[in-house]
Amino acid sequence: MAASNKNELPLESPSNGNLALGEGENIDYTASSKPGDAAMADSGAAPEIASEPVVEPQGAGEPDDAADGVLDEKDAPDAGEAFQPVPMHDGEFVLRLSELGEWQHHPKRGSRLEAAHGPALKLSAADPATLRPIVVLPAVDGVYPIVDGRFLWAAIREANAGNEDIEVRCVLFDGDEKEAVAAVCDAALGTIDASAIEKAQALLSLTQTNGISRTAIAERYAGLTISKVSNMLIAAGMKAAYPALFAILHEPDRAPISYGVELNKVRKAMGDDFQSVLDRAIDLDVNGERCKPAEAFDALQIEREMGDDEVAPTVAAKPKPIVPITSEAIFGDDDAPVAAYERLADNIDRIRLPDASAMSLDEREAAAEACIVQIRRHFGLDQQG
Repeated sequence: MAASNKNELPLESPSNGNLALGEGENIDYTASSKPGDAAMADSGAAPEIASEPVVEPQGAGEPDDAADGVLDEKDAPDAGEAFQPVPMHDGEFVLRLSELGEWQHHPKRGSRLEAAHGPALKLSAADPATLRPIVVLPAVDGVYPIVDGRFLWAAIREANAGNEDIEVRCVLFDGDEKEAVAAVCDAALGTIDASAIEKAQALLSLTQTNGISRTAIAERYAGLTISKVSNMLIAAGMKAAYPALFAILHEPDRAPISYGVELNKVRKAMGDDFQSVLDRAIDLDVNGERCKPAEAFDALQIEREMGDDEVAPTVAAKPKPIVPITSEAIFGDDDAPVAAYERLADNIDRIRLPDASAMSLDEREAAAEACIVQIRRHFGLDQQG
């Protein structure tokens, strides 16, 4: 069954579908000539010359808009052809709007349902036949989870409010749920369209559904370390377990990772008393009160030591950096420095590694090989030549 490419699956496509005219349609907006003009042209007769001067009516000599193909007010508004639905492709099928729903493993689950292109989508959402198909998984309890097309789904719902039976074009994802989780995680981690907490939710699904380890995640996605992955999983786990703590924010789907991490520390420190924080969060949410992450702890009456402009908790001052006695650059294949071999004391050496997040795969491989060579020299396994 044909479906979306699972290796290049966009979380949301800004396209609002293809509108197509019927096959071979050519709409002619040129105004028709008078019947007499056509007869004269066919007969080939020369036009008759008037014996008296002809007085042209006011406006004569101005361009004839109708002759130039421009419609005026008296032309029939329904002249021409109507738009035709986009043809169905192999593997497509239709579902009632009521049969579609949020997917629990979507990175944007619980996030806003309208993007920057929302107004454009609504223009054509009244007729879902003009939109691209929504990618879904097999039904769970009668509802097909949406893998790709949340914004389309939301636009159709708004444009057809009260009509849950309207038919929507759909196509099954080409793979099982684990493969869908991996595909949307790749999309979320590879696009700026997903916020930090949405990327964290993608990683949480990857660990829960596919059993992927934090080490494997850090190795797969450039710029992530095991520590960063751990914090992201903590924040996503807090949002899933205690949604009220995020619902009180102005933008829950833009919550910083540090907000969830700090709440988890509070949860551990308070133990059973943490329920009082949850109760206050629920009351604030019910009353419609919203705040910024930095203001949430005061609203929740959580006491903690932090600066005025900080979101994350205060930590001990960083120790002063150790200045090496000597430092020798480690060069890669292109003779560019990729790291440094430093002597801190008589019997204490270290290799200072670069930030890999800004390096390409080839650059990371070259840097790693150069550092390995330096380590082998340190242990006397290779001679410097």
